[in-house]
Amino acid sequence: MEGNRLNIKNLEAFCRLAELEHYGKTADELGIAQPTLSRTIKRIEEELGVVLFRHHGRNIHLTKIGKIYYESVQQGLEKIAAGTKSVRDLVDPYSGSIDLGFIFTLGPEIIPQLLQQFRSDSHRRNFKFKFWQGNSPRLIENVKNETCDFALCSFLKDEPEIEFIHILDQPLVAIVANSNPLASKETVSLKELSEYSMILSLDKTYYMEKLFEKQQLPLKISCRVEEDQALAGLVSIDIGVAILPFNNLLEFHDVKVLQLEESQSRCVYLAKKKDALLTSAALEFERFLTNKEFQEKLLPEPK
Repeated sequence: MEGNRLNIKNLEAFCRLAELEHYGKTADELGIAQPTLSRTIKRIEEELGVVLFRHHGRNIHLTKIGKIYYESVQQGLEKIAAGTKSVRDLVDPYSGSIDLGFIFTLGPEIIPQLLQQFRSDSHRRNFKFKFWQGNSPRLIENVKNETCDFALCSFLKDEPEIEFIHILDQPLVAIVANSNPLASKETVSLKELSEYSMILSLDKTYYMEKLFEKQQLPLKISCRVEEDQALAGLVSIDIGVAILPFNNLLEFHDVKVLQLEESQSRCVYLAKKKDALLTSAALEFERFLTNKEFQEKLLPEPK
């Protein structure tokens, strides 16, 4: 486009002239001289090779081609305006959105409490969130393709694109069916658990394997599931036993919660793409998460 004839200001002038149908009124509203407006429209017509307006007395009207062009230009300007607003919202330090992924065990209690603390600051109340829930491998893929700004998940090895920042530790407990012989106990050892088939969550498989390997204990696997509520349901019908982070929803399953004699915790990490360009809102959320004062009230205590 020679000489930037079709820049946004010129197209906005064309649209306003099409709406007011009068050169003088349009020039006054735009704060420019009428000859300048006339030259602008003439240049657009020359660029396109068409006539956009016909004169009718003191007024003008769009030609048939002018009407088609006006509709297209108006839609384009609206999209540009919307895009500009979206970008400004993203860089606004007091608004914008945060795309957050999290593992299933954080959903019932920790995520609601975390957001309540984050939004308790009046400067953060205008931030909006979009959520993705899943196991750690799936969430990491969302971070890598930038569907999510962050994921709260387990550490995964061999992920060079991802930075993992330790955020909190979830106490682990064992659960068994109330019909299981171990249900008569209050605490249980890994050695006792190794005598039973284990149900594993997909994103904790590596951790559990290492846990039992370190104790030189066999790990008999009954099955693997995606999330811990499904896991608890299978334990309740004695498909196997399980080790998982404690949450208060376990009381709604027909299982016995046992403390581990060898105290264990699951590490939860903030995962982010190393070269991602984060919005102001996302950076504010990262600062909040890495300030560990918020953790004291997050974790439910096993009863």
